Amino acid sequence: MKKQLQGIALILFGILVTLASDWLGHYITPDVTVPWILIGLAIGIVGVVLVFKKSKGDNK
Repeated sequence: MKKQLQGIALILFGILVTLASDWLGHYITPDVTVPWILIGLAIGIVGVVLVFKKSKGDNK
């Protein structure tokens, strides 16, 4: 259950990074081009994997 909650947290953080990509690109890294949307997408994909991955102790 803990891995699923961590996965949900990562999905929400990925959504937050994606939505804030314009602000992050303008204020945090103005001189460097960082693909914040792709970073948010990658974080969200990791979260989805954690949510749907079977636990070692789950024998259902």
